[in-house]
Amino acid sequence: MYDVHEYCKLFESIIAESSPDNINENLNSLTKTINVDAIPVADRVVLSSHILKNLSREQRMQLAKSLIQEQIVDQKNKLSHWSLVTAQSSMIDTGYIAQHLVSLQTQIAGQGMRGKGDDLCDGSEVKGANFIDSLDKNGATAPRWNFNSVSVDIMERFLDYKAIFLLSIDLNPKHQYRIRIWKVDIHKHTLLRNRYKEWMQKLGYPKFADPSHKSISFQLFPPRNGTDDNYARHGNGRENGFSKLNIPLENTEGATLIFRADIIDDIPVISIF
Repeated sequence: MYDVHEYCKLFESIIAESSPDNINENLNSLTKTINVDAIPVADRVVLSSHILKNLSREQRMQLAKSLIQEQIVDQKNKLSHWSLVTAQSSMIDTGYIAQHLVSLQTQIAGQGMRGKGDDLCDGSEVKGANFIDSLDKNGATAPRWNFNSVSVDIMERFLDYKAIFLLSIDLNPKHQYRIRIWKVDIHKHTLLRNRYKEWMQKLGYPKFADPSHKSISFQLFPPRNGTDDNYARHGNGRENGFSKLNIPLENTEGATLIFRADIIDDIPVISIF
């Protein structure tokens, strides 16, 4: 019979004895002995919160590097092999990787499960967009951050998120893989908040007033691939749509770049954490 508080003590001991260089190896040796499916979701959040709280900044940075190495670099290299064999995409699903990285950077645990509910246990939202190997048949690529709503209540909740974390995986101007995460405070980011309100009035509420529409999505386009752009984009400029709008994600009230890693010679190099 497990005791979540005993697990907390075990992890606390391992963390205290580990250096940044061996933290992933030591944690892995302990997690291998635990049947995560036997731990109730609520206890997983308690355990994760305790682990994240006890990890030092240097340990969390090293774990972030290990996560990127295992789940992005190594996985991408393996999928490239199969892509040549099968002609299937080698694109990596970044949704959950984004949540892992945000938890490591912020020390905020997830909800211990996939699917519905908040991405982080404090009520924050995490979105990921991946440019790598996302070309369509016409050579176009348009990853986006989708905020899907199936009801008016969910649509309006966007304006009350404690924080919104936006992750982008793309190429930097040197054609190296790059991972960036921005933290947005929707209460303070006036430009984004006002555009979202405009979108709700012009598109959101009318769509939900029609019974045939079951869902709607507010879409933000990340900074352009291969550039040093640091703003999201919304609107296509068409008469029946929304004016084009560049939404700054850095050096503005309510938005901050909190994480950046560039993959240099297949090695993650973190410059902002």
